[in-house]
Amino acid sequence: MNDKKWYPIYAKLVELELPFCVCVGVPGPRLPMAPQKIELLDEVCWFFPELKIVMRHGAEPWEDLAWKLMLKYPNLYYSTSAFAPRFYPKSIIEFANTRGADKILYAGYFPMGLSLDRIFRELPEVPFKEHVWPKFLRENAVKVFNLST
Repeated sequence: MNDKKWYPIYAKLVELELPFCVCVGVPGPRLPMAPQKIELLDEVCWFFPELKIVMRHGAEPWEDLAWKLMLKYPNLYYSTSAFAPRFYPKSIIEFANTRGADKILYAGYFPMGLSLDRIFRELPEVPFKEHVWPKFLRENAVKVFNLST
């Protein structure tokens, strides 16, 4: 993630106004976790402040560091990919409900590992505050991915 070989790609993403989506946290498959350590984003965000970065796949066990870095860097975001709604990290939910409503994006995991039935059955049980839901489900993605409204 912070290997200098990636820097030309990051520069091009900035030029094209495209976000970089990256898996963070301990991977489920038996692969080394070193490339997915959250702290590697600190350097990338510092060198490329215009680059929008979306953390994917949970950030566990470093969720607290993930939201701390989101406070530090305006263009760093978190998506809920690869997790059933009932397993969204509590600290991420708390962050969204307090200072991070503009930083958390919905991402399902259909058809890779979750059925739509399960996602939509569990989603209403996520304890987001009312003002977080529109941002989580739509508005933040429109902003981050430069989608038309």
